[in-house]
Amino acid sequence: MALALSGCAGDVPVPFVNVALPPAGPGPAPEYPNVGATPNASPNEAPVMTEMERQAVEEQLKKLVADREGSVKRKIDNSN
Repeated sequence: MALALSGCAGDVPVPFVNVALPPAGPGPAPEYPNVGATPNASPNEAPVMTEMERQAVEEQLKKLVADREGSVKRKIDNSN
């Protein structure tokens, strides 16, 4: 058992694995795709929500948060 665990004591996180990276290719680094959200990349794309819809959803969420918070506080008070 000690022999099996001693393999992990080296500088490499996984024994017997070469962690060196290959050398970078010549020239500038390649452009990688942006996987984040981009706001309306195309002028032909309509936004998911209008500003009024977004505000309405935000108000609904704030109300839900307040209701949930009040409910939790009531349950805590009733349990004591």
